[in-house]
Amino acid sequence: MQERQTKQKQIIYEGLQALNHPTATQVYAWVREHYPTVSRATVFRVLGGFALSGQALELRFAGSEVRYDYNTHAHYHARCVHCGKVTDVSAPLIEQESIKSVRTHDEFEIEGCVIEFYGRCKECKEEIV
Repeated sequence: MQERQTKQKQIIYEGLQALNHPTATQVYAWVREHYPTVSRATVFRVLGGFALSGQALELRFAGSEVRYDYNTHAHYHARCVHCGKVTDVSAPLIEQESIKSVRTHDEFEIEGCVIEFYGRCKECKEEIV
């Protein structure tokens, strides 16, 4: 059964696209500014639904809030350790066959991987110069 595409979902997706790898709170602030009748709970629930259905990626970085990405194609991300900004990374993707070739000591079956690049964004790097 296909899920209904409501006006609220459309608005929330617009917010997701308008922002750069936002947190749910950032999406809610954007939605609230443009469409004040949409509740915080609705934004959080819909973003979770987008992630479950594959309409968005849920990005979990060590020590930071969950972020969302409307770009669901395979790609990597870099996170600024100073301000938390997240950006897409241009890098050759690890092929699924390479992932499957990884072996562990206890015959753990590898299904995928998450690679997190981290460092300082241009703005934060310029602050310390």
